[in-house]
Amino acid sequence: MDDKQLEERLNLLKSSYDRLPSSVDTDEILRRIEDENTMAPIERKDKGFKWQKITVWAVSIASVFIIGILGTTFLNDFNEGTTNDQTYSEDDIKKLEKQYEKERLKRQQMLQLDKDQFAAIEFVQNADTIFAAQISPATLEGKNDNISIKDGYQFAIERLKLPSEMVEETINKGKLDAGQSIGFINDFIAKSEHLINYYEYVLNEQEAVIKTAKHNGKLSEHVLIANRYNMPEEIENMIEVLPKQGLKLAVNAEGTAFQIVPDWALFTRDLFSVLDENESRYLSLYSSIPGYGIANLLEEQDFSVLGYYLAEIEFTLLNTMEETVMHSRFENYYFDLAETILFPSDINEIFNENNEINMDTRISWESLVNIPGVSPIATLMKPVVASMNASDWKYNETYKLLDIERLRDYYYMALEGTLEITKLDWFSILPDGEERSLETPYALYGVHELYKEFNGNYDPLVLHGVGPIEIILLYYYADGENNREVMWELMSSAFKKEHDKEDFLENPTLQNIIREGSKNLYFNKDHLIQDEKYLKTYIGQEKGKQVSYDLLLYLESDDVWRIQGVEDYFVSNATLVDENFVQKVHGLYKLFAGTHDQTILKGATPEEIVGLYYYSNQLKDYETQYALYLKDEEWIQIPKDEYMSAEHQNIEDIRLEFTKMEFEATSYEEGFVTLTLHPDSRNFGDGKVIGFQLIQTDNGWRPPFMPTQ
Repeated sequence: MDDKQLEERLNLLKSSYDRLPSSVDTDEILRRIEDENTMAPIERKDKGFKWQKITVWAVSIASVFIIGILGTTFLNDFNEGTTNDQTYSEDDIKKLEKQYEKERLKRQQMLQLDKDQFAAIEFVQNADTIFAAQISPATLEGKNDNISIKDGYQFAIERLKLPSEMVEETINKGKLDAGQSIGFINDFIAKSEHLINYYEYVLNEQEAVIKTAKHNGKLSEHVLIANRYNMPEEIENMIEVLPKQGLKLAVNAEGTAFQIVPDWALFTRDLFSVLDENESRYLSLYSSIPGYGIANLLEEQDFSVLGYYLAEIEFTLLNTMEETVMHSRFENYYFDLAETILFPSDINEIFNENNEINMDTRISWESLVNIPGVSPIATLMKPVVASMNASDWKYNETYKLLDIERLRDYYYMALEGTLEITKLDWFSILPDGEERSLETPYALYGVHELYKEFNGNYDPLVLHGVGPIEIILLYYYADGENNREVMWELMSSAFKKEHDKEDFLENPTLQNIIREGSKNLYFNKDHLIQDEKYLKTYIGQEKGKQVSYDLLLYLESDDVWRIQGVEDYFVSNATLVDENFVQKVHGLYKLFAGTHDQTILKGATPEEIVGLYYYSNQLKDYETQYALYLKDEEWIQIPKDEYMSAEHQNIEDIRLEFTKMEFEATSYEEGFVTLTLHPDSRNFGDGKVIGFQLIQTDNGWRPPFMPTQ
């Protein structure tokens, strides 16, 4: 937020503060809110390629204003039973008035405000208005709604409660469903915003005093907090109260103005355990994108990561209740942020003088292509990124014709359930290598959540974007739960054609694809293979002293990885000995050469072990080369001093000795790498290929002494 934006916001806050209503037509507001439960969907027209019929929440301006404050909890409760108002006398009403004043004073003291200051807070004004309309000496004569005095009183008390009280009560209630969760979130955020508005007004009023709190010429919240006892009482009290209500003092990026921002860390850990998982995402998003729009996000985050936030907002919108204040608010943020990423106000922000997309924009756009599941923005951006790649990321016709309204069209299709998933680029998504434990409970925590979600109705969309090693972990977890149905659903269509479901459910031989005693699973991108029909990969598992890449998975037509089973024989794709390969080997060398810790190489591919063997020779590091040899008395051994004093090959660059390597397993315990010699090779004679023997150990593949004989 720059100085101009700050000034505009402060002026808006001041004018809003001055215009806060002293009274509203409460009966009418409550009647409209209650009537909304029976309102029918209406048809809305939107720009785009076709009309979209969507359900919208038809509410009046007045009820939109109040519903964010009221939430849903009270509205769900107050009709469950009422007390006859005729049982209340004027003395009873006066008792309620005294009790209300007592409750009101309690919150006033918690915020350390005087009576007038407390009355200036918006949710307090709303509570006072509700109380005046529902409980007063005139209520018995003039009340004509169906809300009892008892419920009206409770209604007003709920409006008075501070954010910290709301959090404590909600946690004590236990698990909430989606509707209850978003009701709390709407109310909690609304009250937090009312406090932010009030305290920022206080900061504005005390600007002349607090502007002295500077460090290195810029305003500092730390200096202000340290000197709070020398500040006006309003500032001192505010600094003490803020953290108790989940707020904190901050300074804008320019260091020119103080501001109040959410700080919910103490609240959210326990809140997330009781709130609906998807609805609670609004609390996480709100910290980065607070109530005044995406300006704060654009100010604090690099352009390259904006795609992450857009994807997170999109997921939240597509997986939460539509008829809520938060959904409407973040829907606006979604389209504002998408437009900023794709069409900034200054086109030079994303294109350089050569009409090329800058790197930050490229990173942001590419991140939008591989979003799992149904994604409007991925659907929009996939052809754009493909076109940009083809044109070396220069301005082209595809970008020229790009229209934000097309995103709206895809978005409404996604809400209706008619938008298809976008196929992911698995070669770019999957890591070069990965090792996952089968024994550590922490490693299986995310799998537990995935299992709960998939076990409901076996929706394949749940598995979209889940990598092959996670699919195996999910299978393993389901096996531990004795859930053979889930295990069956994870098998490939080819497997299901070969085997009857009942046979699978009853036959442990078909089920037991993960070897007993295996402690870890291994993935290596060298085992990611595209054949004529499938993209497939092999996951490694331990067998005795070896890692065997024998768990075969196919990527099926719905872009979901499924298990084909165990394939005993495996020949790898050829690995080119190029710059990328040398960089991988160099990375392994840096990890291994310092300590010679054998466990470091446990997940390395056979080709990488051979590459490391010759790379160590290239660096004249014969100790590291010796450390790679198999130390097993069943095989020929050479003493280290004899080896170190022997004559060694003189390799200057392994890329000038070999052009490619290809591994073939001859058994679970042995294999060999075929090395194709470079035409200019000076160390290996006139042949075209040589064979390099490898033996499987507890820590991966290792060469025996004299591996090329």
